[in-house]
Amino acid sequence: MKFRAKLPVEADTGEMEKCDRQNGMAQLFAGFAMSEEVVALADNHFNVIIVGAGMAGLTSAAYLTQSGFRVLLVEKHNKNGGLLGSFMIDGHQVDQGARGIIDSGIFAPMMKQLGFEIEFLPNPVRLAIGDSHVDFKDKSSIEDYGNLLKKTYPGNLPEIDIILKEIKKVMEYMDVLYGIENPLFMSKPYDYEYMLKTLLPWTVRFVYNIRKAMKLLEPINDHLRRITSNESLVQIITQHFFESTPTFFALSYFSLYLDYQYPKGSTQVVVDKMVDLIRKNNGEIANGQEVVHIDADNRKIRLKEGNEYTYDQMIWAADSNLLYKCLDAGNWPESPLKDEVTKKQEFLSTKKGADSVLTIYFIADQSPERFKPISGPHVFYTPSPEGLSGISLSDLLDGKGRFTDDLERIYSWLKSYVRQNTFEISIPALRDPSLSPPGETALIVSILFDYGLAKHIAELDSHDNLKKVITEMVLAELDGYFPELSGHVVKTVVTTPLTIEGKTNNTQGSLTGWSFANNPFPAEYRFLKVSKSVLTPIDTIKQAGQWAFNPAGVPVAILTGKLAADAVIKDLKKKKPKEEV
Repeated sequence: MKFRAKLPVEADTGEMEKCDRQNGMAQLFAGFAMSEEVVALADNHFNVIIVGAGMAGLTSAAYLTQSGFRVLLVEKHNKNGGLLGSFMIDGHQVDQGARGIIDSGIFAPMMKQLGFEIEFLPNPVRLAIGDSHVDFKDKSSIEDYGNLLKKTYPGNLPEIDIILKEIKKVMEYMDVLYGIENPLFMSKPYDYEYMLKTLLPWTVRFVYNIRKAMKLLEPINDHLRRITSNESLVQIITQHFFESTPTFFALSYFSLYLDYQYPKGSTQVVVDKMVDLIRKNNGEIANGQEVVHIDADNRKIRLKEGNEYTYDQMIWAADSNLLYKCLDAGNWPESPLKDEVTKKQEFLSTKKGADSVLTIYFIADQSPERFKPISGPHVFYTPSPEGLSGISLSDLLDGKGRFTDDLERIYSWLKSYVRQNTFEISIPALRDPSLSPPGETALIVSILFDYGLAKHIAELDSHDNLKKVITEMVLAELDGYFPELSGHVVKTVVTTPLTIEGKTNNTQGSLTGWSFANNPFPAEYRFLKVSKSVLTPIDTIKQAGQWAFNPAGVPVAILTGKLAADAVIKDLKKKKPKEEV
């Protein structure tokens, strides 16, 4: 029997792409115009071709064009930014990926080095359990968080004290790791006084602390289960992190909550600034075009549309599986390199992408001021202190490890999953009132969601009905946080893991590259080895972004994008006559 949702409001479950077509035609046509300009070029050779115009690809292109190289940036989507940026829904500017920017000692110096500015607005983060919450304002907020946990789980006070001690330890590591602006983004040669008084002491502390941090790579859930047997307590702390997230990376977020900022004008401003800089420096951007084949021997790419371009160096800032698929090493002559590339392709093809996300954009006919005293602009809200204790995806598997075809059973499980989950809620207009029309508010609500389950439901029922059912379930829970919200929602837009897969070609709709559940892990994750993460078996092809290094995010995209650009510049200069360098 099929479960059909009866939404309390009319729901528009179109994709981000649909909203772009309806509300962002100028941007869409600008993308196509640039594509035509690139296609019309008489000279199809570039110093560097970059594949993927997410933050990593944009960063590489910005630095390479600033250095005077001829660069072509190829992006399959009609908009740049990957999962960073925003789109319009009936006059509301809503973020499609990151809800804010974390500096991490990387973003600010990158802007300074590239020569542009962005005005940032405060982005206070709130953690809420039921009707209780804590706002992360400064380091002392961790004590308030501890009191929230103790109020929620009074039978686990000693364990909570131990957990707080672990969090504080990691926060101290973070103070050292991001204690100065990352020297990679500082002009060289370094000032002698800066080296002596700042860089050298920091480097010693960095190496010491990162080695201690790297000892905390056990999955966070396993780590906490050695401290407490209360599974609800474990889940309430961890369930908005990706599967098997290492302890250090998970607990580091309690520092990163204090580092969130919001660009005035939405996250799209970051993308637009980077694109403007690239074009100002004569970089070419081919939107709506997809690389389908790479001839590594002749340094040539072929697009799905048939166009071919040659390069001296390439940076792959997209899904690694696609890189090795496009290389098509199976048709190469026998060689050690063919063996290495083929093995890499086979190895990656069996690996799992990180968790994906389902996001619902609610448009309400209420003023942002209605929501301000309840949640603020950015909240992680868990309706039930039970958390996801007792809820497992394995509950839906049959004896052969496949998802059940019993749709009623699936939707019943989903209802419990939603009720006990953690929602990340962002309200852009509470940061920047210009992002919503007067008297209206856009709410962005996300939960982690399994790609395989989304695909199975879409095949068993339909993608549209999955969106409708999940919207009704989420709205029912939000009514407990925002009283009578459902009566004021006038439109909804839903994106799922399948949406992300279609937009980015990411393996299994992954949001942040490879899953930490993979063993062995398929990408570099050691901070002291980050410079090696951009290398591939082919010396003329570098890589950058979330598939090159984990943990992933905007700062890592920028970092690997800069490292890849530096590696390319180094190789290009090797091949130039000395007088040209």
